[in-house]
Amino acid sequence: MIKKTRKERERAARKQLIIDAAIEVIKKNGFESATMDEIAKQAEVSKGALYLYFKNKASIYLAISERGSRLLTQSLSKILLFELSGLELIRKMGQAYLKFVQQNPIYFTAFIYYENLISDDELFESELAAACEESAREAMTYIVRALQIGMQDGSIKDTYDPKELGLIIWGASKGIIHMAFYKENRNHMKILDDVDFSLDSIINNFIEILGTGMANDQKS
Repeated sequence: MIKKTRKERERAARKQLIIDAAIEVIKKNGFESATMDEIAKQAEVSKGALYLYFKNKASIYLAISERGSRLLTQSLSKILLFELSGLELIRKMGQAYLKFVQQNPIYFTAFIYYENLISDDELFESELAAACEESAREAMTYIVRALQIGMQDGSIKDTYDPKELGLIIWGASKGIIHMAFYKENRNHMKILDDVDFSLDSIINNFIEILGTGMANDQKS
């Protein structure tokens, strides 16, 4: 590993401080209303210095998404160290995802923002976007590995393709959390008002239904 120079370490630390400042500004004003001026003031840097690190607000939001995706992936990786059945590992990953969203709503909002940038070639081809993609691939690897463990230990049906099942879990969990998150935090379709549910209840029910569907009932 190449050792960073002092200047490189200081630059990296300043960049993280700016991200911290941006998160604080967004907590107060929201993603749409936050401005580069406010972020610079919160970070205690000049606006010119801010632009040396981030050329616009979208790139800062992408950096927040990258940090959040990296932290979430790290939490999922630790679950694989548990001495549990594959089915229980999947359940714990679902619970970890729920806990992460509840404790870090800004990161989840940044994930949504990032996905809306996919059509923006300039941003999506950046190093930060590549890092987000790598974190997503890594997280999927952990989900698939847990499924493979379950198929090997007999707790999960082996009639599924683990990669396809992993994609189903990933897509469905994102969709459900997105729906519940918007009901609690932003404007949403009125149909959601017809059902009394919370982010916690709907994810726990989803995990239970998912586990029941995957479980190998014939395990001896």
